[in-house]
Amino acid sequence: MKMDRGVDSVEIYLQNERWLFMKLALTLLALLAATSIPSAAEEHTAEYWSSLGDQQLYNGSIEEAARSYDEALELDPGNVNLWNRKGYAFGILGRYEDAIASFEKALAINSTNVEALNWKGLALYRGLDRHDEAIACFDKVLGLNASDSEAWNGKGMALADKGDLSGSLVCLQMASKLDPLNPGAWNNEGVVLREQGKYQEALERFDKALLLDPNNQAAQTNRNNTLQDMNRIVQLGTGRA
Repeated sequence: MKMDRGVDSVEIYLQNERWLFMKLALTLLALLAATSIPSAAEEHTAEYWSSLGDQQLYNGSIEEAARSYDEALELDPGNVNLWNRKGYAFGILGRYEDAIASFEKALAINSTNVEALNWKGLALYRGLDRHDEAIACFDKVLGLNASDSEAWNGKGMALADKGDLSGSLVCLQMASKLDPLNPGAWNNEGVVLREQGKYQEALERFDKALLLDPNNQAAQTNRNNTLQDMNRIVQLGTGRA
């Protein structure tokens, strides 16, 4: 069963289709926001262009950030982090093929780079519907680190979209167990449980997500939809229209 991409679909972080790339980029760049751009005298260094790209990405100037990372990579082509950041920028722009190409450059330098594998998998799945290739990326991450909650989450999403709800639920339960403070993981579990008709269990998951993040719109919408499902069942049982 192909799962819808709306608020009722499996969500990890954001409802917006610019979603996951922006989430990681902002997590990364929040740590860099206070870092000043190197002086113009350092303009011909990779560090200058990398820092400029980080600031541009953080400020929402995504195309400019990608160009700055290109400048940095001209000077430091073996830098895995730069290839990953360029991939993030392309992902935000919806240029998934270009994002994947950047992550593959990173993996050509370091085939066990977990960030590149996870983000390549997410681009393959969410951007291009290439589920089996995405699952292979997540499986490689889990072979390196079976406690990687992002890989369990990503694999669970891809399996749900393929229609393997049982397999998906196992993965998403692992993600919640490993990262119990992540509201997206609980929301994901709830979506799959609702698809399986386990409405009360789904509600419990959405409630956990909302306890952690009261402003989580996806979890709130999914919770409301689940209550509507339950009300319809009651109405059908009592013969009410």
